[in-house]
Amino acid sequence: MTIITKAKATILPAVAGVAVLAGLVTAVSAQSVNPQETLDALTAQMQTKAEQAVKGGQTVKGPREGEVAFTGNVAAELETLRQQGSKAKSETLARPASERSAAVAKIRAFAGNPGLNPEYLSTAKSSYSNITIAEYYSAGQDYFEVNTKTNEIVQFGPAPVAKGQPVKVYNTEAKFTPEQLEAKAREFIAQNAPDANLSNLKASTGEKGGTNYFFRFTDESKDVEGVKAFVQVGFTVGGDLLSYTNTLGL
Repeated sequence: MTIITKAKATILPAVAGVAVLAGLVTAVSAQSVNPQETLDALTAQMQTKAEQAVKGGQTVKGPREGEVAFTGNVAAELETLRQQGSKAKSETLARPASERSAAVAKIRAFAGNPGLNPEYLSTAKSSYSNITIAEYYSAGQDYFEVNTKTNEIVQFGPAPVAKGQPVKVYNTEAKFTPEQLEAKAREFIAQNAPDANLSNLKASTGEKGGTNYFFRFTDESKDVEGVKAFVQVGFTVGGDLLSYTNTLGL
């Protein structure tokens, strides 16, 4: 079941299934020390508010069969609860801050900056695997996803940019050939994913605009959520690291 906010309406499948929201919301409130208790409380609040809105006629038909749209203040209140719930779910999955030091160390090594101070953002399922729990960090204009089981970096790339904020700028001056960039990619993978035996993986190259090159090495014998496991590195022709993804260990 999903909640979709459109303009001033929040859309929910018919009320009978509202209790299923427990599986969708995430986070912790100031009123409870126990994240799971907070999550349960937020879910109950959402269910009660949705049921009251239906009884009070504060709904219109949703765009699909079996959906109702909650309007006005109810829609806004449900969206606030959903956001709070999303945060609480993260807290139910999160490990203690004291156990994150290995992830921080891995990020510093990856960035080649022992003084880097990445900011912990949240804990959730991995972007690539529903059975892997990951932590998300930002450091300046960079964004990291770390596997909490192994502390290995699953993904690196530019951090999301708020409206009006400057985007990350890359060097696109042609300093390296595609062949030189592939050599850099292989060296980078050897440093950051030493268990990846590239000679046993299928290599492929992609490029964008003649300035960005992506080198992927795929394990044809292993699927992760229906996609072949892979490790990929992207560089600009100026030598700047664009992105890194490694699903081989998921």
